[in-house]
Order: sequence, then structure tokens, then C-alpha cells
Amino acid sequence: MWPIHKNRPSKQQHQEQLNVLVTTLRQEITEGVYPPESYLPSEIELSKRFSLSNKSLRKGLEVLEKEGYIRKIPRVGNQIVPPRPRVVIRFGCSQTIMRDLRMRDLIDAFHLLHPHIHVEVVPYTSVIPELIGDGEPLDLLSANVYQFLEIVRQGLAVQLEELPEPEGTHPFLLEPFRQEGKLLVQPLGAAPIVLCYNKAHFAESGVPEPDGSWSWDELAIHATALSDRGGRYGFGFHAISENRWPIFMLQSGRRDEWEAPWENESLRRKLKQNMQICKDILHNRAMSPLFLSENDREITKLFLDGKLSIILTNYAHMNDFINADLDYDISPVPTQHDPATLLVSIGACISKRSLHKEEAHLFLRYLASRHAQELIQVSTFTIPSYRPLWENPVASTVKKPGRYGLFREILFTFRTHKDLQFSDALRLKLVYLLKEYWANLIGEDVLCDRMFQHIREDRFPQQGPD
Repeated sequence: MWPIHKNRPSKQQHQEQLNVLVTTLRQEITEGVYPPESYLPSEIELSKRFSLSNKSLRKGLEVLEKEGYIRKIPRVGNQIVPPRPRVVIRFGCSQTIMRDLRMRDLIDAFHLLHPHIHVEVVPYTSVIPELIGDGEPLDLLSANVYQFLEIVRQGLAVQLEELPEPEGTHPFLLEPFRQEGKLLVQPLGAAPIVLCYNKAHFAESGVPEPDGSWSWDELAIHATALSDRGGRYGFGFHAISENRWPIFMLQSGRRDEWEAPWENESLRRKLKQNMQICKDILHNRAMSPLFLSENDREITKLFLDGKLSIILTNYAHMNDFINADLDYDISPVPTQHDPATLLVSIGACISKRSLHKEEAHLFLRYLASRHAQELIQVSTFTIPSYRPLWENPVASTVKKPGRYGLFREILFTFRTHKDLQFSDALRLKLVYLLKEYWANLIGEDVLCDRMFQHIREDRFPQQGPD
């Protein structure tokens, strides 16, 4: 006779049973079911209660021990550790990053793991004043690459804690956050700029959906065909955003070419052509509306309202689409010369002025952990920085576009603000120049001359203009 085997729980069911054990005991300890210095029931009793083997039970108890809830006393039992004194760590975080990473959910999950630590969110709009202010210091701050470059530019990198090399974070996400070989910001998520398009508009107009071969000229042709002259235009974007117009600069040359642009004729030629492409798009009333947008969200609203067929957006901004009743998808940014798109990297750093560095490091390690990164992947469109989740994603609770995994195929096109070495002061000067150019007050040659002059003065302020 064949032996009869009982049904064994799957690996997933087994993990769920372990999670029930850890969550239940953690909650009971926190609520005082087991007072400090008392002991958990015997392992035999716990095994029966949670239907786990002794080996599996001990794995769950090891989790509680690492979290500081219990201590194992050989031949005695598992003793409840008295609660630690409550510590409040202050986390400066922009509203955008709170949305893009579902940060409130991450903080709530961290509080469950470490109830003695309370994370107080301090909203801010600019990272620099928070680093140099005289008030109560922040323990951690959110920062993207552009903000980090400004920190370095103003000589404030010395005020950030050096961070250990994380396991699992993709290397190319780490590079922009290094200064003199030291990692100063831990990447938590990424969001490349892509085209986002309304599939229904394409089907109605008989226009082929975009793909990686599109040039900006092809975009103009198809966007014109998508415009219906009844309040719908084919393409639009918030031109003056620091995450939009730089794409046309990035597609003009590599980082090494931008180090001395005034000496590179090839860069100058491509920059002139790309800047003209950008202006032609903004001036083309057959494809783009004359809409004076204040920010990217206004362009997003036009797209969600069906008034734009295609927009430039990024993975994080698509979090505004989560509850939208819209059939849409994404495609790579068009190119005319060098294939490149801007990658917006989101991270956090620790201030040397922190009064609670141990707890701040603990919180930052949690945000970069697989558990927190899975929460980001499950509930947002933001790409988690934890590389293993790229190949083996967990099931999402939100409906994502069909080509969501596109980012893995266009990694070679990713560039960051570090490739252009922008300072905030330089950005403002370049935006003013572009406004003059877009208004036909200056031409391409004057635009390039002045752009290169501003870049040189920004990098070598002691030299001044020629």
C-alpha cells in the first residue's frame, strides 16, 4: 500500500502562520497581557495554540527577541522585556514624498515593530533651511538627487551621517548620493520620466500606440492626429519643471560632455536642435494647448479629464492615477539624438545634529528593508529601490499599467541631475533664459552662448564671465 501523507501547508501558508504568531504575541505584549519580567507560555503550549512545529515556533520567537520584546533565558523560558523609554525622532519629509512612498503606512508599520520609537513627521519644502536652522534639529530628512546636489553645493554634506552600504539596493541608485566615496543618502524609491498615454484616444484616432522607437518628430505627427479641435490636444507637459526641460539637455550629451560644454561643438549642435524641438512643441497649437500650468499636477488633471492624450510624467506622479477610471499605459520618452531620460531618485539621510542617531539609523534601515520596500511596491507605482523585488515582484493591491515593467528595459537611458551638475541658482538662471527663448526674445545661438556662460560662472565663480 502507498503511504498516506497529510496535507502539508505550502511555504506561503507556513509564512502566514509565522506572521500570525509574531503579530499576535507582539500585540499581546504591547497591551500588557504578559507584564514585564513575566514569561510567555511554554513552547509546547504555544506550538499547540498556533499549530506550529517547535522549529517554526522558535523562528517566530527569534523575531520577537530581535525586536526587543522578549529575552530567551536557557532552561527557564522566554521573558518579557520591560518597555524601553519612549523616543521621538523628527523626520523632515516633503508632502510629495509622503505620497510617493505611502510614507504614513511605512511609519505605522515601523511603530508596530518598535513601539518605543515615535516618528514625528515635520513637513518641509526646502531641505537647506532644515540643515542650517537654529531650531530643534531634525533627525532624518527626505531628499532627492537634485536636493542632494544643492546640499553638496552649499558645503553642507559634512552635516550628514555617513551610511553603511545597504544590501539589495541597486548600485546605480546609490551612485548619485555619494560624495567623496561616502554614501550620504539611502535611496528608497525611483521614478523615471516616461510618456503616459490614453489608450482609448489612440484607438479612436487610429494612431499607433507609442513605443521605444519614437522620435520627437514622430510624437508631433501623432499628437497632431490625436487632437480633435474640440477641447482635446495630443500632448502637453509642465515645461518649466526641473524634471521636464532638462531631458532635452540630457539628450544632447553625456555627463563628461557637460563638464566643459563651451568646448564641445557636437554638444552645442545637438543642444540647439533639442531646444528648438522643445520650443516647437510648446508653440504648436495643433498638438499642444496654450495652458500656463503652475505645476505637474495641473497637467495630470488635464490628462485625467481627457483633455490631453499624452503627457510627460514619472512613475511616482502616476500615484495620482491609482483611483482613476482610465485605460492608460506608458512608453519611453522620445529622442532625437542620444536616448536618455531623467530618473528621479527618492531617499532619506540622517543629520549629524540628530539627538537620537541610533533610532534614526534603525528607522532608515527599516525603510530600506525588504518588508518596507514590499509595502511600497504593493501600494504605489513608485519603483522600490530593493533590486530583488524587480525580478520577483509581490502581488500589487493597485492596478498598474500593462507596461509598468518597462523601467527594466530602459535602464541604460537613465540619467540624473548629477549628469548636469545643476545648482539651484543655475537652474533659475537657465529657466529665465528658456522663457526668453520660448517667447522668441532670443534665438538658439544666443540661448546656447548664455547657457554655457551661466554654467561656467556657476562652476568657476572666481573666474567670472569672459
